[in-house]
Amino acid sequence: MIPFQSEFAERRQQVKRYISIVLSEQRAQVSGVSSSVLIQRQNVLKAGSFLILYNLIEATARSAIDAIHDDMIATKVTFEELRPPLRSEVIRGFKRRSNPEAHRDLTDIPVSLVAASLDTEHSFSGNVDARMLRDLGDVYGFSTVSDKERTRNGADLLTIKTNRNDLAHGRKTYEEVGRAYTSREILSLALRATFFIDALVLNVASYVGQREYLKPPPEGG
Repeated sequence: MIPFQSEFAERRQQVKRYISIVLSEQRAQVSGVSSSVLIQRQNVLKAGSFLILYNLIEATARSAIDAIHDDMIATKVTFEELRPPLRSEVIRGFKRRSNPEAHRDLTDIPVSLVAASLDTEHSFSGNVDARMLRDLGDVYGFSTVSDKERTRNGADLLTIKTNRNDLAHGRKTYEEVGRAYTSREILSLALRATFFIDALVLNVASYVGQREYLKPPPEGG
């Protein structure tokens, strides 16, 4: 098991524990007298679900890409050996991060160019949804296919990202976001999202194991 897979499993357990608290609070509210304070508390907890879910999604996406980069660097893959879309990403990354003073002492230009250029940190913060992950899959060559009956093809990741950003930037209050969803809706959304990320993790692990970042051999070769 690649380390990022175990990190995902641990974070997923944290999400499960949080969602169980949300559900238990809802059951307590139903069985007792629902005061305005208890309702507000429930809404805040439901809104917090979007924060912990988004944290799972972005952290896993970053760890997956880091795992790919680490394997490429460990195997000293050269620029020429990369699949063409990934070469384009290396060039874009190098142009974005280039610093003549920092890079003037590169001793192995092909390997060092790859190591210095592949960095998606600039685009991750608050931006991860299924579309971004599919775009990354197109560049790197890993699959983002999942069981759409269980995942809705990751459509819930946009809802999670939007609510998380609304909370993080103060566009909406916890009360507003929590009030818009029932606890059961939060549970269903969380399950679909984690199923999608679980499929992504398995796909990336297979990709790294097969070193599919390398350009395919010539036909008939």
